[in-house]
Amino acid sequence: MKTIIVLNDNSPADIHAAAFATMIARKIRAKMVICHTSKVREQKREKVRIGTDLYMDHHERLENNALDKTGEPGRFETDNSPIIEEIMIADFNIPGFVEMVNKDQIYMIIKGLPHEVKQKNIKEKLDAYCLLNRVRCPLLLIPESWPLKDLERLVYIADLRYCRLVVVKYLAELARSICASLTISHLSAKGLPPIMEPYAQTLFEETVCSPIDYDQVFFNNIMERDLTKAVDVMINGMHNDLIVLVNHRFHFEQIIGDYVGHSLPAHIAVPLMIFPY
Repeated sequence: MKTIIVLNDNSPADIHAAAFATMIARKIRAKMVICHTSKVREQKREKVRIGTDLYMDHHERLENNALDKTGEPGRFETDNSPIIEEIMIADFNIPGFVEMVNKDQIYMIIKGLPHEVKQKNIKEKLDAYCLLNRVRCPLLLIPESWPLKDLERLVYIADLRYCRLVVVKYLAELARSICASLTISHLSAKGLPPIMEPYAQTLFEETVCSPIDYDQVFFNNIMERDLTKAVDVMINGMHNDLIVLVNHRFHFEQIIGDYVGHSLPAHIAVPLMIFPY
């Protein structure tokens, strides 16, 4: 069974992200481990299901938050509820946490982020971005302002000439599990010329599609050199609802800038998945 870790500091952004994690855990039949990073009350490690008396107030908040925003009462019936394990890690130890993530082969880590963070609160926030240099699984960041919904269109932004097949395979498996499509959007890396059609399509079919057993993987050759505009088109024009990047690769710094640690840039209005490799 896959395991999803949710980092929770009891902020509205993290409660929102945990509600989404519950949705996706149901879809892919994964276990959730909620890691509480702030001392709200004394808790101990327990395996529970949503609907039990233990931690009912916390789970009710997660379900009600998701229910209010999706408007789908049937989605949260307890019959399909994932197993949830809760851990208190208020004294957050990065090396110890990373060892747990890598040892247990965690499927993904989910964290909620606002688009703005007050300066005085920054030291109190977990810098989720620092985990990417050490863990082996992707980090999924959920904007607090994003309307909770099913993911239908995933887009992986990469230079097709250096596209990571291991990332595509992971995303294709995820897309299949949640009945979504996956698009590989080519953006030429800085200093490299664009890839012209029909060579781009041939390269995509031979290097990406051939090893992937999923018929909902598509290709988009983006010629726009302004990355902010390109991302805007992907989100608002093409209606993708998950952006995927690889840490420190090609367009990452240009698209994300100095964000990620404590907040997201305003133009990233949908969930952002970052792979560490």
